[in-house]
Amino acid sequence: MAVTRTSIEKVRRRDLIEAAYLTFLEHGFTGMTMVRIGERAGMSHGIVNYYFKSKDELVSAVVRKANFLIMQDTAKRLRAARSARERVSAVIAGNFPPDLFTREVARAWVSYYSALGGRPELDRMQRAVDARLTSNLMHALRQLVDDHLARRIANYVAVLIDGYWLRHTKSYDAVDAAAVIAQIENFVDAQLSSARQPGVRS
Repeated sequence: MAVTRTSIEKVRRRDLIEAAYLTFLEHGFTGMTMVRIGERAGMSHGIVNYYFKSKDELVSAVVRKANFLIMQDTAKRLRAARSARERVSAVIAGNFPPDLFTREVARAWVSYYSALGGRPELDRMQRAVDARLTSNLMHALRQLVDDHLARRIANYVAVLIDGYWLRHTKSYDAVDAAAVIAQIENFVDAQLSSARQPGVRS
């Protein structure tokens, strides 16, 4: 009986996280209410509150799911990479899955970022996500340039990634994932090319 109950609870948590994720993408952070999540999952909002004691706890689960999807794609690309430069490309492309780089998803993420600050659990999780991105970039870039320039490029790339997601919330932004990736790749190539030129300080 205990095993069955545990299995049912796992399934319910999984279903609620999926419902919360879809609700987040549709309505953003502020519109991700327990009532809407419950309705989408076919459960009462009381059951949602039973499994997740606070909205922040549920948002954390949603963000972990979203980042897991991105990390899955990135990991697959990293496994296929055959050089340090290709690994940099893998990390960049992994942050812009074509099926996720949409205006609706971008707006949902911006609503989440605007909620950071004063929410310790979310802040800690976002710092971990940012650190993982920097670590993945630095691991590859250190094989191409010195540590100082590697960190500078990694920081710029992280800013560009966030910036393109923010820009994509605008109704007139027609740039797709492939174009964004190409633009960031051009920046990285320019930085690496400059570092290879004699007499140029990094």
